[in-house]
Amino acid sequence: MDKKFDSGKKEVLRARYEAQKIAFAPVVFQAVRLLRDLNILNVIEAAGKTGLKTEAIAEQTGVSCYGVTVLCETGLSQDVLEIKDDCYILTNVGHFLLNDELTKVNMDFIHDVCYEGLFRLDQAIATGKPSGLEVFGKWPTIYEALGHLPPKAQKSWFAFDHFYSDCAFPDALPYVFDLKPKSLLDIGANTGKFAIQCVRHNPDVHVTMMDLPGQLAKAKENIAAQGFGNRITEYPICDLLDPKAQFPGGFDAVWM
Repeated sequence: MDKKFDSGKKEVLRARYEAQKIAFAPVVFQAVRLLRDLNILNVIEAAGKTGLKTEAIAEQTGVSCYGVTVLCETGLSQDVLEIKDDCYILTNVGHFLLNDELTKVNMDFIHDVCYEGLFRLDQAIATGKPSGLEVFGKWPTIYEALGHLPPKAQKSWFAFDHFYSDCAFPDALPYVFDLKPKSLLDIGANTGKFAIQCVRHNPDVHVTMMDLPGQLAKAKENIAAQGFGNRITEYPICDLLDPKAQFPGGFDAVWM
């Protein structure tokens, strides 16, 4: 052991431990996700501070005792669970994994949308192209693929997108409407949520949504269901990044 290692032994060991967490992160992620999705965290939480033994967890969830042991031991290693008198008890970390909307949205997005594609991250870095999209089909960008994603992946994509954008709308709307625009272009309208918020916020504005045809079809359904079809219209565009793409003009405000 050299002097540099010996003089900072505790710090070096801590750093090595953190490195192992990174090395095993994909395994830990999937095991902890299954603790959540196989209802194991739920039944342990319901048991409160007394906790549950392996056999009781297996009986209540339908997971084998072997499966419960493998997953719960991973949970122990990540402070998701603790054990006392052979009973597993939920920690604060486990509570957030189970109940925190931010954590649930992030975990679902990573698993359903990103996980398989990340195996091709080296190709994406080398080529500058979204190589991981191949797991969903031959698409030049994720946005063109959105309307064709498997239902679970699509649901997780929109849940992630809306979680981070919806909370900004109340703060953004006063700025957008400070000059009282009568017409607004919404670039990248997604499911039409912002357009709907705009017409609710201001009874005089007309919103034009600009997005891919498939996205606009979904947005149109949502807008019709809210009864705003006469104040929100669509402007389909196939590739926003195409220099030849025609942008409509004459709007008082533009939101992107």
